[in-house]
Amino acid sequence: MAIAQSPRLTITGDSGRANLVVSSGQELELRLSANPTTGYTWQFDLGAHAHLQLKSRHYQAIASGPAPQLGAGGIQYFVFEAVSAGTEHLQFEYRRGDTGQPTRTFELNVVVSR
Repeated sequence: MAIAQSPRLTITGDSGRANLVVSSGQELELRLSANPTTGYTWQFDLGAHAHLQLKSRHYQAIASGPAPQLGAGGIQYFVFEAVSAGTEHLQFEYRRGDTGQPTRTFELNVVVSR
């Protein structure tokens, strides 16, 4: 017997913080506005004993006409899978390089249930 997968939960990072409860095996997608042409990117660190696993990360420019304009912003997508029960806290920072000061932050608190 096949077990149906829970639908993907999508979060848009407009508020600066999100608190979620997901089931083990469920996917969640985080969408954060970004513009990598400025040198800034969203960065985060998953701990060694993470309850979430990063499945994919990509950027998509927002089209404002027949073709995307150079320097136009877009959306940074992060897709995670809940892999084990527990609580996960992720701090996303929008900054240049590894040592630059963040200009924006987003906190994601996730409780993974069995």
